[in-house]
Amino acid sequence: MNSRFPPGDIAPGPDVVRAFTRYFERTLHVADAGRPELLWSPFAMPSPTAAVTVRAGPSSVRWDDLTARRSRARVAFRGFSGRGPAGAARRMHLTVFDRWDPTTVAPTPPSFDVLAIVATFNEADIVDDLLSRLRDDGIRVHLVDNWSTDGTLDIATTRATNDPGVTVERFPRDVPPAYFELEKLLTRVEEVAHHSGADWVVNHDADEIRQSPWAGVSLRRALWCVEQFGFNCIDHVVMNFRPVDERWTGKGRLEDAFTWFEFGDHHAAFRQQKAWKPQREPVRFASSGGHDPEFPHQRVFPYRFLLRHYPIRSTAHGRRKVLLERQGRFSPEEREKGWHMHYDHYSESSEFLWRPETLYRFTTLEDLDRRLLVERLSAAALPANPFPGESVGISR
Repeated sequence: MNSRFPPGDIAPGPDVVRAFTRYFERTLHVADAGRPELLWSPFAMPSPTAAVTVRAGPSSVRWDDLTARRSRARVAFRGFSGRGPAGAARRMHLTVFDRWDPTTVAPTPPSFDVLAIVATFNEADIVDDLLSRLRDDGIRVHLVDNWSTDGTLDIATTRATNDPGVTVERFPRDVPPAYFELEKLLTRVEEVAHHSGADWVVNHDADEIRQSPWAGVSLRRALWCVEQFGFNCIDHVVMNFRPVDERWTGKGRLEDAFTWFEFGDHHAAFRQQKAWKPQREPVRFASSGGHDPEFPHQRVFPYRFLLRHYPIRSTAHGRRKVLLERQGRFSPEEREKGWHMHYDHYSESSEFLWRPETLYRFTTLEDLDRRLLVERLSAAALPANPFPGESVGISR
């Protein structure tokens, strides 16, 4: 692998882009044993061996398109890094060239089988919309319910009765668990994934929307393209959507009700390899909390898919979910391992609404690229990523 860093005076706020580059180096090195070249340069033409070329600094559409024609690469993404340490004026323009063009991939065959394995507990307000979204994309769903008490299982069972693409089970099968034991639940997900017969499996939470990195390309279609490009696993960037008002009534589409988000900045948010091709041997991930499946010859696609997360949807929902249904239900043994700490700071006096000025507004994927390309494609400019020992990124 060959990386070329421009002189420091070319790039205002270079830490952001250096983090971006090292993310690609790490990903491509793991994927291809160091064979493809990654170029990072404000002027260089993409080379015939470059998997990704990142041009940092001012550029024009005409210049980028001319470079693409000459190199036979393509302009995959255009946009900016997050704001540098001196504010918006220090943002850096980036153009990303590659050879992974989803429009050149053959049509997705009807036989291409994607299975989403969805674990649920008390998600009655969103589970029907989740099932509709995945089924409309041609994705099968196996729902594993952890003894919901709000009708979630009844809703899913009704769907399964009328749709052979939806299957449902209750876990544990016979009696409700005393605690929420994530590792045991994920071990069951491992089993379902291994015996699914699917081409791809997605470890999918109920309060999520998964989205491909390409505008207008569905999740199922994107997985087919990634497979044709030679990869067998995908990672995600976490976008936590936050309520700023009480508009959520438990009806409608999540993407319509929530437009303000923040990127996940806990270290656990940066290993979200939650979709993969099943292998000959079982793929194990329960011990990592479901974030990090590992298997021989794993090749993770460098562009992260979007994981749009809607964990708290209103004050009433937050109080019920966090204070009544979660805090006292987590497994003491798993908490001793450092799991399930994310709601510890909530109490009866906590606020469950966020201020818009502390968040980013989501409009379209193209607009997100324009404003926050580094974060969106790699999450490399957020506080906990890159990992220790690598260049430190900038969050705002």
